[in-house]
Amino acid sequence: MERSEKRDTKDEWKLPKNIRQIGEPGEGIKILIEDYVYTYLHQMAEENLTCMKTAVLVGRTERDAAVYIQGAVEADMGQEMKKWFSHEHWSEIYREIQTWFEGQEVVGWYMANPGFPPILTEDLKSLHMGNFSVGTQVFFQTDVLDKEEVFYRNQESGPAPACGYYIYYEKNDRMQEYMSCKRGGAGIEPEGMLKDRAAVRFRNVMQEKKEQSSQKRVFALLYTSCMFLVLVILVIGVTMVNNYDRMANMEDALHQISESLGNEQELIESAMEEENQLAAATAEEQIPQQIETPETQPAESTEPVAVENQEETAPEPVQVPEETQEQEEETQEVISQAVREPERYQIQKGDTLLEISRLRYGTDEMVKKICEINGLEDGDKIYVGEIILLP
Repeated sequence: MERSEKRDTKDEWKLPKNIRQIGEPGEGIKILIEDYVYTYLHQMAEENLTCMKTAVLVGRTERDAAVYIQGAVEADMGQEMKKWFSHEHWSEIYREIQTWFEGQEVVGWYMANPGFPPILTEDLKSLHMGNFSVGTQVFFQTDVLDKEEVFYRNQESGPAPACGYYIYYEKNDRMQEYMSCKRGGAGIEPEGMLKDRAAVRFRNVMQEKKEQSSQKRVFALLYTSCMFLVLVILVIGVTMVNNYDRMANMEDALHQISESLGNEQELIESAMEEENQLAAATAEEQIPQQIETPETQPAESTEPVAVENQEETAPEPVQVPEETQEQEEETQEVISQAVREPERYQIQKGDTLLEISRLRYGTDEMVKKICEINGLEDGDKIYVGEIILLP
């Protein structure tokens, strides 16, 4: 009877509504980490990319079916791994848990080592088995530079990597207050990630690398083009050298043709001059005869008919009707309505209205307005590819 009751209570457990799946969690105990906790861990790792960062994860275990990570407490234990999780460290960790996350239990730990792949070494395995081997406690390891992360969960043979996990969304006031305290009172940005100096510096480094790679590609293209031009010039030079004799022979032939044409022109001119002289001598020998020609009266001149100039009539200008004051007011009203139109957004895989509200407006209160403007009765029933309006 007791076994059936346990099976029923475990079957009743369901995943939260607002979640985002990472990888393929598969069967067994599910790992769920709250969005603010996930944001804080990455922010902490990016704050200093030259050293390791550690934190203790707190939350609850749900009916031996899922581990909920609801908070994280940063643990500054230095860089010497053999001295981690000493008695002094645990005293400080439990003091922070009592202050910020009272009533929650330790469900695992976190480590970030920028530039090193998340691999479970023997030292890390011994640390985990010596401090977090109870029940469903997990180990979360990340490399923020290469964007790699792995969850490990306990099995009979020791910690083993999980194929996937879930990020879920809730208000989580405790984690928000803890993050604000660590930031010196600064608020949480809508994107869920604080743009601190370390993150900006990291983005600048990545941008410089992209620019350098693009410059290398441009230089390679220019080098290839120059080599091609040099090759073309060499081919043309070799061709010109080989054809030099042909060009010289062609020049001689053209010169001979021009000389022959000049000689022929002189012969033609001399022949024409002799013909003219002969014609003049013949004309002098002939006796001129006077031939009377009837007088011809000059033709009467006809006065030109005066043509009256026709006055050109200029076309009347087309009068463009001016806009009335009412049309201008209607135009301004249409423009103002176009400006105030809501923004269209296409639902992506893994989106929820709560996540969209947080990312765009920095608050959870806009979910109701998004449902109203789109006529949604249930905010959880949205589909990939669906177009919604954002106020």
